[in-house]
Order: sequence, then C-alpha cells, then structure tokens
Amino acid sequence: MNRLFVIVLIMVLSLAFNLTGQQVDYSGTSVANFLKIGVGARQSAMGDAAISTVDDPTGLFWNVATISQTPSKFSFVASSMDWLVDTRLSYIATVLNFKGVGSFGLDFQYLDYGKIEETTVYDQDGTQRFYSASDMAIGLGFARALTPRFSLGVKMKYIQEKLANVQAGAFGFDIGAVFTTSFFNNNLKLAATLANFGTKMKFSGRDLDVIYVVPGSPSNKQIPASLRTLEWEIPLLFRFGISNYFVKNQTWSLLVAYDILDSRDYAVRHNLGMEIGVKKALYLRAGYKFNYDQVSYTAGFGFDFSSILGYNLKLDYVYLDYGVFQGLNQFTLILNL
Repeated sequence: MNRLFVIVLIMVLSLAFNLTGQQVDYSGTSVANFLKIGVGARQSAMGDAAISTVDDPTGLFWNVATISQTPSKFSFVASSMDWLVDTRLSYIATVLNFKGVGSFGLDFQYLDYGKIEETTVYDQDGTQRFYSASDMAIGLGFARALTPRFSLGVKMKYIQEKLANVQAGAFGFDIGAVFTTSFFNNNLKLAATLANFGTKMKFSGRDLDVIYVVPGSPSNKQIPASLRTLEWEIPLLFRFGISNYFVKNQTWSLLVAYDILDSRDYAVRHNLGMEIGVKKALYLRAGYKFNYDQVSYTAGFGFDFSSILGYNLKLDYVYLDYGVFQGLNQFTLILNL
C-alpha cells in the first residue's frame, strides 16, 4: 500500500504540473472563483493548511479522502461567513460511514451576492429595480481507507453561477489521498489533492437577447439578436500538504501543518498553520498565508463540548483581516453521532 500511495501521488503530481506548469499567464481566465474560498473556521484559522489535518465533513471541500477518517458514523457541519462587500458564504455537509464499504458525503456551497440595484446609461443612480446573483456548488463524494494508514477519495460536483436571468453550469471532479506515516509516533501525515478538474462554463439566458439596430439603414431597422459568450475554465487547484502532532496527550496537543497551493490562474501560494489544544476542550489556532493579495495572518479558536457538557458537538470561530476590506468572521458548527 505504501507503493500504491506513491504511485497515486506521482500521478496527481504529474497531472497537476502538466496542467499548471505551462509558461503562460492565465491570470483572470477562470470563472466560479468562489471555489477558492476556504470553508470551515478551523481550517481558515490555520491559514488554510488543511488537506492533511481536516477531520470533519469539510473534508469534502479540502480533501475528499479524509472523510473516511471522520470519528463517527454520522457527521454534519454547517458554516457561515460574511464575505467581502456585503456577500455571504454558506456551507453545509454531511458524511455517513459504512463499515467495510467506505464513507459517502454530500456538501453544498452557496455564495449569495444579495440584491443589486439595476442601473442604465440613462438611470445611473438606479432604476429602483433589483436583481440577484449567486454561485452554487453541490457535490457527492466517496472515500475508502484502503489500509489503516492510507485513504483515497473522489468527488463529483455540479457548479453553477447565476446573474439576473443568465446562468452557466459545469461539472467538476476532485481526487484526494492522505497517508499516515510511521514517523513521529505515527503522527506525520502527507496528503495531495487535485480539485475542479472538469468542463468549461458558458453563460446563456434571456438577458442575452437584445435588439440590434442595423447601422446605415434609413429607417433605423431593428432586428432581434442574441449575444454570444465564450467558454471559461473552472479554477483547477492542486494542493500538497504535510502535518504533524508534535505533542498529543490528555492535557496538551500541538499540531503544525503546511500546504502548498498551485492553480492554473495565479502564482504558487503557501499556507502555514498551528493549533494548540488544552485538555481536548479548548483549541487556539493561528496561521499565515504567503503570496496572497490582502489576507496574511489568521487567528481563531474552538470548543469541543464532548468533554465539557457530554455533547458530541464542536464550535469553531475565525477572524480574517482582509487589509483594505473589513475583517471577516466565520462560525462553524460540527455534530458527530
């Protein structure tokens, strides 16, 4: 199985670098960029260094292979965050573990842009009419622990972007692997993922229907026409991660994680995170994100109520400082049954 993990890792690395390593600037050439926004307050607080550390249903977003390692038969997570410029990102996911079969998961990610007032050339202060915009992704994942140390997973998802009366859709696939090594008392983990490998998106809808005035016609002849849009790629993301518990006992725990992120439409980014646990009840987290435009430092905390109140419930929080934008707050609730 060690050989199998190496083979899978080499295949993922080869595919990722073949697709992202071309000497072409693809900046600004992807759609559905909401797929790059991290979900889960714990993972965000650790600077998005997540693919080898996630242990809840948000693994469907970060690394589908990790859902085979969720600690209970049924897990549910709900997360909400006020995103930039009065938008809101919501995420819910659930995982069911079947002994001897594997783990199945379903997740839903939704970015709501709210109500936007319509403006025209003649009504630049607004027409008193409003329209809405939103992004959505729904996915179904499966993962299986092929050995006690090695898990492999795959996820299929449908992605949609909608603006007023035009919309575009695409299908994407994620694959992931996580391997627990024998180093540092079997605590060192390696992980790799390739996300959003799929079809292109092309907008269509009745708002693309226009009236075309034939130039030069004596009577300004008008004919109905439809605007044609181009196809755009969804953001292909490759991640490689490593993490280790340097301390892990009944009183203290210290987890350090590092991820490298490569995408087809921007430069390589690095994510570093740390989590300190106190009596398996209180967790303090911090992270740093390298080569990002605005955000750098991240910080948050979490409570595990199973050791406090006897309920298998977790609550996580993160604060993100986005520079010229206002600070962002994210809360995540995790239930295990």
